[in-house]
Amino acid sequence: MAKKSGKEKEQKKLRKAEKKNAKKEKKAGKQSTKPTAEERFEMIATAAYYIAEKHGFDPERSTQDWHQAELQIDAKLKSHNNR
Repeated sequence: MAKKSGKEKEQKKLRKAEKKNAKKEKKAGKQSTKPTAEERFEMIATAAYYIAEKHGFDPERSTQDWHQAELQIDAKLKSHNNR
């Protein structure tokens, strides 16, 4: 039981530290630039649409177009996060 209590205390400390850091970042005007999974999906879907449009919406290329869009979006997100 004592170990569980220790774990609970450690988790509480971690949550408190996370909240403190979030407040500091908010106060400093910093915001998380990493998109959510849903936002990333929407970015890829939009990019895939425009790639597919260039190829006349060929249904045989849909998987290839999606993969190309994933590569483009992931590269842009990676370069943006490395700034």
